[in-house]
Amino acid sequence: MGKLVLAKAGVELMKAIIYDGSRKIKVDTTHDECLYAAPRQNKKSSEMPKWAKDLYLHVGPEKKNTYYLHLWSTDKATKDKFMPISSPTTERFLMSKGIICNLFPKSDPVATLYAMGYGIAEEF
Repeated sequence: MGKLVLAKAGVELMKAIIYDGSRKIKVDTTHDECLYAAPRQNKKSSEMPKWAKDLYLHVGPEKKNTYYLHLWSTDKATKDKFMPISSPTTERFLMSKGIICNLFPKSDPVATLYAMGYGIAEEF
């Protein structure tokens, strides 16, 4: 259900091959879970960023999670990019957007402080 909503909101569906070390991973934004979709606008606006990032989770055949960013541009002449990222980087990216995800271990002290109501690291 979430993927249909994202497709209607302007998320472009794409396939690509990324490399995480020596692992070759075929990613597909149609089937992979979108954890964060950057805001989009239908009209061109000076407020619209030139580059934006969407975050996806790809679960491989061995049930291994691969997180990756889809970097896209409002400039149609610019080619989209896909970049694998680590679990800690994924968690920090989501936290920077105000999203707490239950895919990560709860032993992180920052996550504990977020759960207690603190919003940014500078508060503590």
